[in-house]
Amino acid sequence: MHDVVNFVDLNLMNMLYLVFVGFVGGLVSGFIGSGGAFVLTPGMMSMGVPGLVAVASNMCHKFPKALVGAIKRAKYGQVDVKLGLIMGASAEAGVVYGAHIQENIKRSFGDAGSNLYVSVAFVVVLAIIGTYMMLDALKSIKSAKMHEEEKVTKIARWVQSINIPGTMVYFKSSY
Repeated sequence: MHDVVNFVDLNLMNMLYLVFVGFVGGLVSGFIGSGGAFVLTPGMMSMGVPGLVAVASNMCHKFPKALVGAIKRAKYGQVDVKLGLIMGASAEAGVVYGAHIQENIKRSFGDAGSNLYVSVAFVVVLAIIGTYMMLDALKSIKSAKMHEEEKVTKIARWVQSINIPGTMVYFKSSY
């Protein structure tokens, strides 16, 4: 038997907040393909939506949004269908297993335990992903600096090899 869930009151302010959070989540999703879950689920939970309902509601809107995004990007040749199917199948398995774990946590620890689990999972996952992204960005910056130094060296050698006869022109600074 399933528990009865009290849903959030959708008054004007809550609906405006949800529209804003949904827009930001969609914007982030369009930029980096994240699905916006790290914006939407905590946003809903901050309104008092239970963790289970926030996660399930977030999952409910993902399919049509992902479908529209995939169709748009497929027009530009940016979709690897085999990669998507493999990731989709493994994600489905993960969703089923994760929902099972979440149900066990709710049964054992109640709503508070379930909300804590969702919050802690978000913090841990985002910390891991954030750390990975930061290391990747630092690696990219270091690589770009190395390539820039090579370019500067080539340009410097080229400029030094040029012999321009005549006088030098100096410009006065207005400072």
